Amino acid sequence: MYAIDLFCGAGGFSEGIIQAGFHIVYSSDKSEHVMETYKHRHEQLGMEHGKNTFFELADIRELEGDNILKKINGLKCFKDKTFSLGEIDAIFGGPPCQGFSRAGRRDPKDPRNMLFREYLRIINEIQPKYVVMENVAGFMDTVLSDFKSLNTEFLYNGDTLVSEILQNELKMIGYNVLEPTLLDASDYGVPQRRNRAIFIAYKNGEGKPEYPEPITPEPHHKITVLEAIGDLVECPESSALKNVEYIESSKRGRTKHVKGHFIEGKSDPVNHDFAKHSNSVKERFSLYLLEESTKVLENRIRTKGLDIQKYPNLLMECLFNANKDNNKQAIKEIAEKLNLEANIDSDSWLTNTHKLIAEMYVTEEKHDLENLNYLISKKLTGRLNCNKELAQTFYKYCKDRLNKEITKEKIIKSFSSGDVDNKLMRSLLTNKNSRIRLNIDSTSPTMLTLPDDFINPFEPRTLTVREMARLQSFDDSFLFKGKRTTGGKKRSEEVPQFTQVGNAVPPLLAKAIALEIKYALEKK
Repeated sequence: MYAIDLFCGAGGFSEGIIQAGFHIVYSSDKSEHVMETYKHRHEQLGMEHGKNTFFELADIRELEGDNILKKINGLKCFKDKTFSLGEIDAIFGGPPCQGFSRAGRRDPKDPRNMLFREYLRIINEIQPKYVVMENVAGFMDTVLSDFKSLNTEFLYNGDTLVSEILQNELKMIGYNVLEPTLLDASDYGVPQRRNRAIFIAYKNGEGKPEYPEPITPEPHHKITVLEAIGDLVECPESSALKNVEYIESSKRGRTKHVKGHFIEGKSDPVNHDFAKHSNSVKERFSLYLLEESTKVLENRIRTKGLDIQKYPNLLMECLFNANKDNNKQAIKEIAEKLNLEANIDSDSWLTNTHKLIAEMYVTEEKHDLENLNYLISKKLTGRLNCNKELAQTFYKYCKDRLNKEITKEKIIKSFSSGDVDNKLMRSLLTNKNSRIRLNIDSTSPTMLTLPDDFINPFEPRTLTVREMARLQSFDDSFLFKGKRTTGGKKRSEEVPQFTQVGNAVPPLLAKAIALEIKYALEKK
């Protein structure tokens, strides 16, 4: 059985397709970052570019059906076989979903929304026997206007549901379409509550496929976070994890090499590097109870109060955050008074100097005089562009002028009573309001693309790439390449490891869907 995988990403859908028994003869994505991961994985599995599979780095708008078939027919493994129109068994794909996602801005005018039209075009040009399209749940109830039909000049005027457009277009090019549905990945052995919109279509004359039946119909049968990642960290609960099938199959491997054997993960798991958090960040993460979100934590603090003195590093950070604007103005005035030659009009300089002074406060409170001397003589002198004596004077003036608007005593009293306004709460928890701590006794929420969206349930830190990959049902042998994460403007350009994992279709969900296509083909 031969398949094409478009918008393949790092290869989540591919893993499930291969596990179901398909041979992926062609795949494509436009990102060089995911290409590195995807091609490496397929080489691990014995799938060699140009020999028995073909990966094309391209925007789908650049692809043409006849060229895709030409590249498939050029594979060395097909010396005695030629694919013509209508002979590919299945095309799988998940066009980018940012414009449809309920978790994002959900912009109906996002140009990426139109990429599913290109997906339809390729389907029409190749005419596979079966078609599968996956997308976010928001795809089902998103509306578009002025969408141009594939084969005519007809425009879908007004507001038409994207799901209706997709069904109409598939029918016009000769496909029967199953009623679109939402599938929850946790019903198919994935330790994650992840709803995805699934569309399945089949050519006239082919056997009718079905949507996969849940394999874990009862909630208590679903794989928990503990059963998914509990072995990746030393914890009291680890003793109960011997012979847990999900963990063992992750280590052993679910995806076979082309020669038939499984690829085992290493004893020291790949992509399992811990983030380096400051003490204040660790203390902040430790505030969260299991399955507690930022909003719930805020309500608990306002209801029951918080003894913030138990978190000295966080208290100091909160103090500086609450006084940030006045502190930065004071720092600028002190620098002017001392005639420093630093770039004091730069907000970036003021912000970074403010952070350094806060670090020095914490160091001095710990009576770590050696480190304090280092911060003054090395870091502060460099930031101020002055000698050590002038840097010491600058720091002395800061101690006299900073943190006067909201004192430490006032912060302690406010948190103790629960009388915390929004400004002070943001000083404690930052503006990141989508954070949640995982619960070891339930499935995880939908994995996203940013590492600090989730707190590890066993330790006060973010998840590792491997932990997130386990929650997505990737094998431990699956290596994600490239940067671990990125930020700022690069976030729209790069696809680091966390994004590769978060954007992927969970392999076990993909396998369940692909098996239904396999069964339909076998019946025929």
